[in-house]
Amino acid sequence: MSTNTQRITISMPDYLYTQLVAAVPAGQISKFVSTATEDKIVSQKLTKKTDPIEYFLSLGNSIPHMTTKQILAAIRKGRK
Repeated sequence: MSTNTQRITISMPDYLYTQLVAAVPAGQISKFVSTATEDKIVSQKLTKKTDPIEYFLSLGNSIPHMTTKQILAAIRKGRK
């Protein structure tokens, strides 16, 4: 997740909140909601008729920029 964040307040139905709290470990709800939101936005962008090359190039502007050191650390972590 990006180091630049924005704190927000959201409202959701009680039944959905109850399922969220039951399914996601404590301290991970913000990350879960952020990832789910990002997945939904990307999904919506893919369903729109856009030029695939243009879409691919636009991804560079929407993903967090990482240093080589951060990328290598993530690769190493994934190999464990």
